[in-house]
Amino acid sequence: MPRTGSQTAACWPACSAEMAAAPAAAAVLSDLLWCLGLGCLLGMARQILGLVLGEGPVRCFCWDVLTFAAAAVLVCGFAAGVSASGLARWYMAAGVLAGVLAWYATIGPALSRLLRGLLRLLLWPLRMLEQRCLGPLRRVVIRRLRKKRPCLVQKKAGKKPKNGKNQLQKPSKILYN
Repeated sequence: MPRTGSQTAACWPACSAEMAAAPAAAAVLSDLLWCLGLGCLLGMARQILGLVLGEGPVRCFCWDVLTFAAAAVLVCGFAAGVSASGLARWYMAAGVLAGVLAWYATIGPALSRLLRGLLRLLLWPLRMLEQRCLGPLRRVVIRRLRKKRPCLVQKKAGKKPKNGKNQLQKPSKILYN
């Protein structure tokens, strides 16, 4: 065990040189800004995944689990490759979370509105085609079905309605214990 200047450090291995030193404040700020950026990218990827592949309850759960796993991989990969300390620290995970929340609070809603408007604009010619060509055809088919339908209604009207009360035994035969 390495020697330190303190007697208690020799008796207590957790206080020896095996502990990682705290990084400088500038390195922590740099790591935090990197993680904020990674969180924004992760939020963007999650939102695009939801927009492209759908947002049902099960799908949303799957995308959230994948996002959580990707966040863990991002934090560990960043800590191993770029971070000044070389270790994954709590402020890195908090920075990724803050980046994802910042994406969903600022850019995410605007991007969703933009993509919805773009989709509406791109589908406008198809809507016009449907209204001008398929709309009259649909009205003709519905009109013809309504002409045939009164025959079906008359047949059903001739049937006698069933008694609402379903009785299994005669009231005189019911025995009470």
